[in-house]
Amino acid sequence: MSKFMNETVQTIPMTDRYSVVEINSLLFGVEIIKSREVFPLPDVTPVPNAAEFVLGVFNLRGDIYPLLDISLILGMEKKPILPTDMVILLEAGNRVMGILTDRIHGIKDVPKGTIKSAHGLVPKKMENYLYGVVSDKSSSIFLLDVEQLFAAVTDSRFY
Repeated sequence: MSKFMNETVQTIPMTDRYSVVEINSLLFGVEIIKSREVFPLPDVTPVPNAAEFVLGVFNLRGDIYPLLDISLILGMEKKPILPTDMVILLEAGNRVMGILTDRIHGIKDVPKGTIKSAHGLVPKKMENYLYGVVSDKSSSIFLLDVEQLFAAVTDSRFY
């Protein structure tokens, strides 16, 4: 009998999980490990002299977070704020920010081999914040590069 028989075999997952959100009629995926939670639009306090994409700050259980309209960073039209909007709290490194979304579509398992380049499918400005796209018969989900997005936000002069 082999001495390796009792060892546990680790397998590498063949899929990644993404939170799927809608912003201005486009679907975006965020790695589930970078999405902390989802909740209805909270009361937002405006911040004077902030960048246009900073809608303000909000209090969530005693912690203060910025709320961003990333549609402007992605080169899209400004997203109108509606009472039915949702916020997804994103985390990358030691930074946590909320982004405004039209709605949350849930969780999607994405097989690693199905992610394609978004080059040519979206405006050049948006390409900088995506690391790929996943398409099926009915829709395309653009996968957000949260670190790149956060870098653009923190590099902003008025953040």
